[in-house]
Amino acid sequence: MKIYFDGCSHTWGAGLETPELSRYSKIVSDHFGAEEYNIAQRGGSDKRVLRNLLETDLEEYDCIIVQLTCMNRTEFFDDDHKEWVQINLEGFKKGYQLPSPRLSNATLSESKNRFWNSYWRDIYTEDLGRINQMTIGHAMKNLLKDKKHLLIGISGRGGGSIVSAPVDLNFANFESANTIQFKSNETKHPSEEGHKTIAEEIIKCISM
Repeated sequence: MKIYFDGCSHTWGAGLETPELSRYSKIVSDHFGAEEYNIAQRGGSDKRVLRNLLETDLEEYDCIIVQLTCMNRTEFFDDDHKEWVQINLEGFKKGYQLPSPRLSNATLSESKNRFWNSYWRDIYTEDLGRINQMTIGHAMKNLLKDKKHLLIGISGRGGGSIVSAPVDLNFANFESANTIQFKSNETKHPSEEGHKTIAEEIIKCISM
């Protein structure tokens, strides 16, 4: 048995002393005696998760578990560096000087940074973020309709970060309607106990 996992830092295991040993994907895989395939990326976007699904031969996996993240993230292909770049609105809102090593757009040219600053300032809205996430969520559901799968949301940064797409399980580190609360560490990511909570709920769903 082989289980596919993807998402952002929550699924990667940020804030854990040994992520590869204590993150929820490892716990779930161990429970089912399965091989864990976790390609989550810190700062990753929903678009990245969908792109990975489209570019992967999913037939070799018995179950697909993917996590949706902050709706204000996106990605684009930087032809200058021949790589996909994750873009995070949070950094622009905080006014980090760009390019910044704190952001995944640290390698962008000044002109591309100006473009993304302008995009977030003049184009992006929360309504746009929500409909983008809904669109991606429905695309994932349609793509995976013939596979055993779970779509989950994990939010750790307040009410505005709640995943709005149609997920099977929605987790948050604060009280919110229609979510399962998990305990977080100082980085606002799931603690070891939080990962156990997430894993337990996933195991229940897969076992049904």
